[in-house]
Amino acid sequence: MTTEERQVSIAQWHALAQRGTVLPMRIPLEGDSMRPLIRRGRDLLFFIPLTRPLRRGDVVLFEAPPGRYVAHRVRRVRGGDVQTLGDHCWNPDPWMPSAAVLGMAATVERGGRRIPLDSPLARALGRAWMAGLPLRRGWWRCRALAGRCLRRMGWRR
Repeated sequence: MTTEERQVSIAQWHALAQRGTVLPMRIPLEGDSMRPLIRRGRDLLFFIPLTRPLRRGDVVLFEAPPGRYVAHRVRRVRGGDVQTLGDHCWNPDPWMPSAAVLGMAATVERGGRRIPLDSPLARALGRAWMAGLPLRRGWWRCRALAGRCLRRMGWRR
């Protein structure tokens, strides 16, 4: 059995999603903002239209700035607004209306296996990673300081 793949732009997919006539969209990530839980070049995200209110820990797709699509994790939800943060980012994204979210990642494909992102384990991992933000900031600062010291001493990778 073969599956037919159609290529549509994210904007076209979103228009179809708003009409309720769309299937999940598979997107390979190009950046490192979701490392280490979702990795560029190895993982594919499957996005679906929003079918429920956003919750902390959901991985969502949005456009910021226009023409650039970003997949980040929901950090906070307040009223009709949402704040996101990439797993490999220091600072959260600016608040945006929930209506600006184009879709939500339902699964990640890794090594031929599909892993549901709404499972209790996946949600717990995402939330634990977000809770460790202060520790990650300290780790990155120590790592950068060590790198500067080693370069001054003449050590190179």
